[in-house]
Amino acid sequence: MSAPGPITVLDVGGTHVRSAAWSPGDGLGDTLNQPSPSRLRHPDTPVAELRERLLATLSAAVPRTPGGSVAGVSFGAALDHRSGTVYGSAPLFGDETTPLDLRGELTTRRPDVRWHIVNDVTAALLHFVSAPHRRAHRKVLLMTISSGIACRTVDLRSGAIATDGCGLQGEVGHLPASARLAGEPVELLCDCGRPGHVSSYASGPGLRRMADVLRERAPGRWERSHLGRAMADGADFEPALRAALGAGDALASELLDAATAPVADVLRSALCLDPELDELALTGGVASGLGAYYEASVLGHLRREGLYLTGERAPEWATDRITVCAPGEANGLIGAGLAALDAERLSGPGPDAAPAPAPGPRAASSAPDATHPAVVREGGATHLRLRPTPAPGPGELGVAPLVAGVCGTDLQILRGLRDDGAPVLGHEGVARIIEVGPGVTDPRLVPGAHVVVNPTHPSDPSFLLGHNVDGMLQARMLVPESAVRGGLALPLEQVPEGNLPALIEPLAVVRYALLALRRHDPDTLLVVGDGTVGHLAVRAARQWLGRPVRTVHVHHTPAGLDWSGRAPHRADHRVLRDGLEAGTPAGTLDRGRVAVLIATPAPATLPSLDLALAATKGAEVAVDLVGGLRRPAFSAWFPGIDLAEVRAANCGGTPEPPVVARLATADGRTVSVLGHRGVANEHLEYAAAELCRDPERYRDLVTHETDLAGAAAILTALARDEGRIVDGRRLVKLAVRTEAVRTETVRTETVRTETVRTEASS
Repeated sequence: MSAPGPITVLDVGGTHVRSAAWSPGDGLGDTLNQPSPSRLRHPDTPVAELRERLLATLSAAVPRTPGGSVAGVSFGAALDHRSGTVYGSAPLFGDETTPLDLRGELTTRRPDVRWHIVNDVTAALLHFVSAPHRRAHRKVLLMTISSGIACRTVDLRSGAIATDGCGLQGEVGHLPASARLAGEPVELLCDCGRPGHVSSYASGPGLRRMADVLRERAPGRWERSHLGRAMADGADFEPALRAALGAGDALASELLDAATAPVADVLRSALCLDPELDELALTGGVASGLGAYYEASVLGHLRREGLYLTGERAPEWATDRITVCAPGEANGLIGAGLAALDAERLSGPGPDAAPAPAPGPRAASSAPDATHPAVVREGGATHLRLRPTPAPGPGELGVAPLVAGVCGTDLQILRGLRDDGAPVLGHEGVARIIEVGPGVTDPRLVPGAHVVVNPTHPSDPSFLLGHNVDGMLQARMLVPESAVRGGLALPLEQVPEGNLPALIEPLAVVRYALLALRRHDPDTLLVVGDGTVGHLAVRAARQWLGRPVRTVHVHHTPAGLDWSGRAPHRADHRVLRDGLEAGTPAGTLDRGRVAVLIATPAPATLPSLDLALAATKGAEVAVDLVGGLRRPAFSAWFPGIDLAEVRAANCGGTPEPPVVARLATADGRTVSVLGHRGVANEHLEYAAAELCRDPERYRDLVTHETDLAGAAAILTALARDEGRIVDGRRLVKLAVRTEAVRTETVRTETVRTETVRTEASS
């Protein structure tokens, strides 16, 4: 490129054209969203006019800069990305298949721009596989399900995306397919003009046409259904379908299952033909928009009819490879930027331009006498102190924490219930990269990038952020080489707004737990513990358990019960520990399948487990011990079993699927029990995306916000008091804004401490 600067990235689909500026250092800028001049939006407009409008839209989107500009285009069409020739796109141009020299036409209009064009699925795949935890994969397939359907497969060992003689791969939306609704076959036209394609039934327009068929074939059921009533009231189809699925509407589930059957057929065939596929991801507006409901529907097909023999002997071999992408996890804009950057580096910018910048620009090292403020443990108190700011060494990162959360584990350390040695606590939150040490090769880990640091290394016990390594309650922090090499510094495309980053790590813990409990297919979720994790579990249960469940939330104190009762999102049944008896909450706990999530401080974990098992006699029970355990940990319910060992079997998201113990109880039952320390990167990614997607569902859980000086005072007070009332309000989650503060603030921190008061919970 002519100078280190942003690439204009564009993502062209049947409904929208998105554009933004992107660079490895600054990430993605503000995104402009324009309606596509497409056949989908303008069915009566001649194709020649649609193409001309589209070329004008793309040409106008790239700013003029001295020395020329670079544009990366993610284009929703069957195209040869070797030449930039478009063969066809049903959403954009209908059944027109006259080739369009897209790169040539754009270059004619804007010769000052170096155009790099890839298929939209290729772009999404490039971003998806850039996540560090996918580096060990052999092959990855990504399928997009939106206004059109297509897929791409990449061999990560060579970096190759293989194509045929026309430069095409994965046009699965136009494979022959069949579907049934209300017990009868359905034949629908694809947007390409031919009948009986995968896209005829499974694309966004296809799914809506399937709904029309169901409404015609079963009018009475339609009118009585949640989906039919919502649409009769004027709701749009997509949100109405999601709400109906969330409400357990049988008609909506039937509709979705009929539409996903052709998709499951494609995935089953792909796995049958290529067992080296380590992950098959589904993205696009339909799949990501319906999220857990879409995933549950696809997995249901694969469980009912899996691979020959493998489906019977090891059904999880196929189902565990399926991922429905969280919003933003496979972003075509970023993928277009990555493709353009790679092309620029390979081909060079031309004889008259300056050389392209080296991958990953690095900031200068910290000054040798630099200091930063930190909340430091000293004895039974915390104080704001100035500490030396180290420059990152080989393989290390220097980061500036922006928002950090205070966890119940932090309070246990302060109260002497744990012997973790790090002087600076804090393992939740988001940081910005300030300096990059030599040898860091990930092109996304550059100054200015936002990262969430996974606090638990799955194989290196010397790294446990905020426990044996200094944590995030400071203005600067060093991420050591083992954590960077292990991919634990996870770049975020979107950062949750305000103080919500304090919830990323606990929400990731909840996602891990709910996905593990989901295998139990529960009717009821029993959550014991009314801290942050307990409240998050109640709010995310229906989405991540993949089906409607009844939620029962057990509280420790009347004050906690009262707070939950006034919260905008709360469990179906709320009860005090002392009032929990077998079957008490609406007869839900002594029958059916009950998933139990123990989200309590370590001293309360075993008593809470005993309480839950006593209350669920008669039910099929699976328990996740999210709360900590001291070694050894024995319960009278499981004679001779050290539950601390059961919990330790899963660490940092490995193994996958998690180890689940089937334990016999003293009264003759068999209970599934698991636990885990830490989460995988993908859980953090999903949690961050969920907080961006639906911030209002979780916002009220961050009940308090302060700066570093305030955190030192509040933590000192909490260390001396078992209560959870701060400044007259119940504390659920404390968010700490950790940006640098003035030196004089550090010196007056002790005065600030005197202004903090806590009261014991009732």
